Amino acid sequence: MLESEKSATTLHQVTTSNETATICSKCGEKILNVMTADENRVYHPHCFNCSDCGKTLAGGFFYKSKNNKPDPTLRNSLIEPIRFCEDCYKKIAPKCARCQNIIEASSIVWEDKKFHESCFTCCGVDKNGVECRKPMKDESVYPLKDKWYCKNCFDQLNTGISAASRDILGEKCHKCYREFAPGSLVSEYKGDYYHPTCLVCFQCHSSIANKSFYHQAKSDDRQSDAKFLCENCHIKNAQECAECKNKIVSGEAIGFEGKQYHRSCFICQNCKNEIGTAHFFKSKDGKYICQNCSYQQQDSQMK
Repeated sequence: MLESEKSATTLHQVTTSNETATICSKCGEKILNVMTADENRVYHPHCFNCSDCGKTLAGGFFYKSKNNKPDPTLRNSLIEPIRFCEDCYKKIAPKCARCQNIIEASSIVWEDKKFHESCFTCCGVDKNGVECRKPMKDESVYPLKDKWYCKNCFDQLNTGISAASRDILGEKCHKCYREFAPGSLVSEYKGDYYHPTCLVCFQCHSSIANKSFYHQAKSDDRQSDAKFLCENCHIKNAQECAECKNKIVSGEAIGFEGKQYHRSCFICQNCKNEIGTAHFFKSKDGKYICQNCSYQQQDSQMK
């Protein structure tokens, strides 16, 4: 399963001279007007797209995962990250081995499978057909034939097998470096494991285990320097749209000349259509004009 992180990119106006040119890292062609950047590389907006559906990711939020295989079709055989739009990421996000629903952040790991805390319960059934469903958090796990039991239910199976308890995960917490108790709840992020009380928001220090959160890494992306923000703190820190003055919390955003816009606010001043990642022009009075309206203005001036 790919370990992914949520990221965002913005659009920038290209300024080049006759002697220098900005080259797209994917197709190798010149970028004449608008570009987007990620990991110190620049792209045409239409070249920076989802690895699954091909939708452009320029100017919006996306998920990316490390890719260890170079693509020979890319310029200089660069190793490009695997990128997904939000809809496609939901298709590959980790799922609970019991209920098959998506696991957002916190999970219990057992036998290389992931579970919601509420789903990792004893599989024992008594003689009346009543399920035990005892939560296995902080409990010893007794496995048998792809099922798992608490000690009481396992003893009632009369298997004749003396099974030792199995730890759910033999790893140490990435923050406190203490071992996990058998059956304890584990939060996982990018291959590292945390106690739920250790995986907290950098700003308000509330637990973000089993909740949506945002990751802020330093420039070299060292995991030890990673900062996590809960949704509330992310909203507080989110930038304002330069047009409507509301916070840009999620969805696609457009960045231009140091300002951020909701995609729906970054529109042509003539036709009022969204400009998005298409070519556009800036008028002398600072208004943004789409390419079609700009050509129409030029034609009318020539008549």
